[in-house]
Amino acid sequence: MRMAGCVLLVLFCVIAASGRCAADSLDRIVAVVNGEIILYSELQERLQLVQKSLPETRTNDPARKAAIERELLQQMTREKLTEQEAKRLKITVTKKDVDEAIAFVMADHNVSQAQMEARLKESGQSMEEFRKVLTKDLERDRLLERVLKSKILISEKQIDAFLSQSPPEVRVEPRGKEEYRLGIIFLPASDGAEGKQAEKRAREIREKLKAGEDFAAMARQYSKGPAAQDGGDVGFVSLDELAPFIAKNVKDLKINQPSDVVKGGDGYYIFLVTDVRRAEMQAAQNSPATNMRERARRQLYQQEMARRFDEWIKDLESRSFVKISL
Repeated sequence: MRMAGCVLLVLFCVIAASGRCAADSLDRIVAVVNGEIILYSELQERLQLVQKSLPETRTNDPARKAAIERELLQQMTREKLTEQEAKRLKITVTKKDVDEAIAFVMADHNVSQAQMEARLKESGQSMEEFRKVLTKDLERDRLLERVLKSKILISEKQIDAFLSQSPPEVRVEPRGKEEYRLGIIFLPASDGAEGKQAEKRAREIREKLKAGEDFAAMARQYSKGPAAQDGGDVGFVSLDELAPFIAKNVKDLKINQPSDVVKGGDGYYIFLVTDVRRAEMQAAQNSPATNMRERARRQLYQQEMARRFDEWIKDLESRSFVKISL
């Protein structure tokens, strides 16, 4: 099971009401998959989400934009084929399944509800949107388990070979890592006058914090981000669990020293580190060697699953009616 966040390509997002009419007036069918259509507006929604998560995909070059659109459209047609196959095989996912998956993700990454919501917000998702993504993810996983999993076996010899070829930094497990107890004040902002107003408010809050105002009180009053009702306290996190722009602005902060105003994602942030601790390794039975082999097994399994999925989806495409009109 995995967190579909890290998730770089977010599925099934809602179109903003302000853009719906304009999109409809210019809409057209760009793909037909076994009788089901994909609209140009849906492709543009996906493109916008990708550009938000991966700024390097933003381009004014028509040829590069067209290439990105074609790549995304192929992904969307394959998703449609996978959904259709899951329906054909009567694969279902319940609310309880999704709840358990979210609990597993939180436990596996050692994060609280507030921390998870913070990470989702960084990627432009709400919890409800994430639940929809996760539902589709679980359906796909169950489909692949049914049609592919029984064909995949990772041997001990494969693990030995993988580890012998891995660089030292992959084979050595760190004895621990620093975790930061982090507070966040977040002010959402869009372009134009609203964005300038949000930046001005953020800088005013920063000045008040420098003058001695209580961070938690300011977060409860002004923040629109995670754990605002708890004074912005999202608990202990390690740098590798944070978005790069957050980690960069947190790692050198002194305890109880508010950060500068940071522009990131869809608004302005102020961070505060209230404590630092070193996370130790798990119990002795989970030895470094055991953990290392298990990680290697998972990586090899994922690689083989990806290879077999590519073969499977290409075969499914060859047996399906897929028409691209882009």
